[in-house]
Amino acid sequence: MADSALRLWKDLPYDVLTEIARLLPCRVDRLGMSKTCHDWWLAAERLQPPRQLPWLLLPDTTTSPMNIRRVTFCCVLAKGNGDTHNLRIREDTGNARFFGSYDGGWLLLAHGQTDHHMLINLHTNRRLFLPDCVYYVSPVGGAILNPVSTTILVATFSSPPGQDTQCFGAAIIDSTWGVCRPQLAFWSMEVAGDCRPVAMGFMKILCEPWSRPEDVIYHRGAFHFLTDAEHVVVYDIFKLQEVEEGRGICLRIGARHHEYLKQGVPRSSTSVMARYLMESRGELLMVVRYLGNSPTWFPHTGGFQVYQATQLPTGAGQVQLAWTELHSLDGRMLFLARGCSRSYEVVDFPGSAFGEGIYFLDDRKSYDIDMVSLAAHAAPRRWYTCSDNGMCRWVQGDPRLQVFRRWFTNKQHSDYSPPIWCIP
Repeated sequence: MADSALRLWKDLPYDVLTEIARLLPCRVDRLGMSKTCHDWWLAAERLQPPRQLPWLLLPDTTTSPMNIRRVTFCCVLAKGNGDTHNLRIREDTGNARFFGSYDGGWLLLAHGQTDHHMLINLHTNRRLFLPDCVYYVSPVGGAILNPVSTTILVATFSSPPGQDTQCFGAAIIDSTWGVCRPQLAFWSMEVAGDCRPVAMGFMKILCEPWSRPEDVIYHRGAFHFLTDAEHVVVYDIFKLQEVEEGRGICLRIGARHHEYLKQGVPRSSTSVMARYLMESRGELLMVVRYLGNSPTWFPHTGGFQVYQATQLPTGAGQVQLAWTELHSLDGRMLFLARGCSRSYEVVDFPGSAFGEGIYFLDDRKSYDIDMVSLAAHAAPRRWYTCSDNGMCRWVQGDPRLQVFRRWFTNKQHSDYSPPIWCIP
């Protein structure tokens, strides 16, 4: 009886199998279909899946270095009802802290929370090394100082890693030098497939000494760092010199500091949860995330403002850079995460259950170096929150309303990683 039923499923006409695959836009659902039998695999493989929106990866509550890593994710191309898939990410990622992603299914993680940084591809299982050490350039004389260990908090790349094209990485880091605020680092990915690259670090970021970097993206051929003063520091990499057995560090990096005027409604810095930098329609956007009306011991997201980088004429043939507030998303979906924020057009995803809005995840502890630095035996005290995720939709009116749809509000904290987006 069971064999007869199996044959019935196996012998379905090819056009029926193709229609089944078409109704499964999620890559993980397609993978499950392909494991049924050869004919089902053939139908799933031949039909190109539609363009994917980011997946929300939610970590399990606890893990240990001996456990297989399991995370769940919400695919926003699903029916919009919060369906999840159990997802296994390599057997050697137990207790790793995930801190970002890059297009093509790349995930950034630190095996030891503060070290053993890696890139892992979710689709191919390929691994690339990221820096654990940083060379600093002495502010006096320009001498290269001995490398020191470092922890990567936020990172991005100049191009897709793992390809033949030249690729550089940039990061916001925290070093063992006892500096009270994160610093910046740059490196080449040329040898990352064989050995761990060594980065070149900066102890100052060409802006107010009390400010700190909050986000980094690669935009128009240069790395752009956003500070908590809402200014932008731009770094161009000009030259790479090989040192120390083929490991490369960048020796010539040009930097430009751009101060931005703040347009729109004044805001209090005490109410700001985070600031994000992203590219949308070729322009630079800053998204400011605000606290909601919640207990001080458990803050959650209460609203967003979006600003576009603009140039204001000064009347003397010069221009002043400014953040000009946008009052409409104009058909965009903005996915927020430090180092990997992305903008998508609603019209490019017909039939999707998720439309115009700002999509966010719980990153309240992802930038907390004290949390990250807790030793392995103190993992029960490590508390990465995972419940402040969702979508914010703007409803035009006077005043404009921000309507929230929140996901996984009862999700317990994790002792090894905050949530991340995966950009498939």
